[in-house]
Amino acid sequence: RVLSCGLKDFCAHGGSPGEPVLVSAGAGGGGGGVGDKRVPKIASVVGILGHLASRHAGSIKQELLRMFHESLGAGRGEQHKATVPFLLQLALMSPALLGTVSAELVDSLKPPVLNQLQQHFSALPRDELDNLVGVVVHLLCQTSAGAFRILQFLVGTAMP
Repeated sequence: RVLSCGLKDFCAHGGSPGEPVLVSAGAGGGGGGVGDKRVPKIASVVGILGHLASRHAGSIKQELLRMFHESLGAGRGEQHKATVPFLLQLALMSPALLGTVSAELVDSLKPPVLNQLQQHFSALPRDELDNLVGVVVHLLCQTSAGAFRILQFLVGTAMP
């Protein structure tokens, strides 16, 4: 429910597929970006998930992965389009959430899923795609757990 409410708020306040709100991990519930009303709510979602992670890490991981895969399905509503940027924003704000799902996410990025991602974002303008790629590269650089697996995936995927 926390993730669902966070996604709805992200969409309601202009969460666009190529432009996640880039805030630092230290942006707590009271601070936030200048003029951006989403930051406190996203920070609250991260805080709640962080609190719940001690007892429900498996459920949180499962739900994050479910949201990711479901967003690539046939539905093309605003929430489906904004799910991946929302999840990227959560990962930017919480290294713990990123570490929770990175290994399983890499394992799930098989050719059919990569094709779905390409189709999902093919209609975005170039600058929005560049923003998404920049966020993903930043997250890859932040990931320590499973870094070898990620590098193997990148090399294996890039080879013909």
